Amino acid sequence: MKREQTDRDSEKIIPFPDLKQRLYEKGIARLEAHDFHEAVALLYQAREMDLDDAQIAVAFLVALYENGDYEEAKLIANEYLHEGIGDYYEILDIYLMILIQINEHKQVIQTLDVLFEEREVPPDKAEHFQTLLQLSRKVIANGTPERKENVLVEEGIFNGRNLHEQAIKLGSLVDKNIQPYLDSLVGMLADKRSHPFLQTIVLNVLREHGIEKEIVVKKLEFDGVFIPINLPLVHNTPQLKEVLTELESQLENNNPVLLEQIKEMSYRHAFILYPFESSPSHPRLWAAAYRGMGYEMYGEEWSKEKVAEKYGVDVMELDRAVSFLLNLEEISSPIE
Repeated sequence: MKREQTDRDSEKIIPFPDLKQRLYEKGIARLEAHDFHEAVALLYQAREMDLDDAQIAVAFLVALYENGDYEEAKLIANEYLHEGIGDYYEILDIYLMILIQINEHKQVIQTLDVLFEEREVPPDKAEHFQTLLQLSRKVIANGTPERKENVLVEEGIFNGRNLHEQAIKLGSLVDKNIQPYLDSLVGMLADKRSHPFLQTIVLNVLREHGIEKEIVVKKLEFDGVFIPINLPLVHNTPQLKEVLTELESQLENNNPVLLEQIKEMSYRHAFILYPFESSPSHPRLWAAAYRGMGYEMYGEEWSKEKVAEKYGVDVMELDRAVSFLLNLEEISSPIE
């Protein structure tokens, strides 16, 4: 009898204090690190401990979606919508994106038609839902679901009335699932007709999402292949740091105001060039060129020969470098 009691006691599960919260926090951390498989496992455990916790429930749904578990995510999203778990429109948004992923465009149309007819759509969701509705209608009309990324471009996801508006739209993808847009994003990077400012934003979005595949980038006169997750931050590129170090040694004590103005200019140029760097890779040459740009900013006369001699660079190379920077300045300022 005593042994049986001991066996029963050993079968009881006594969770650690705050285990649910710890699992949730770890799951969110893995989600943010784009380790979606581990995020699903952790958030599933947290959800099983409290099926009524809407915060955990929604996080679990997001993890399933990001991990590509679309069929399971579809069932759970549908369940949440019917049971009122989480924010209705947040869950609906995920549900619609799942339907698009699995090419159930008729269901998208049916759902959104009812939504616009019978519900009050929040202003911040109306444009997005209209875009998804138009996308699905176009896919059905064309009978080519494989074109969904291109249709997204046509429907205005990546287009805007001006560069600033396009930049905002692209930048907002940092916090969204980019799988529906990935082909279009990659296409922008390989298209020299794309504005280099927007291409940099796209690269940052891919880097933030941990994209590990090789991407072709064609920008200005440059082209190359890069893995976004391996790229440095825009203002952390090796050449830029060396150029600024050289300029700081020359101007920090003598003309700090000019130094700050040149820094701001060089940051704009680096943003336009990213992930490429100025060629040739000669930091003292580009420091000399930026010093020359400083004279130009104030309308001062200056001698390229004297600047070239001071920085130990060839005067012809300096002339070409200044011309290159003037061209970048026209592209980068102002960005409207």
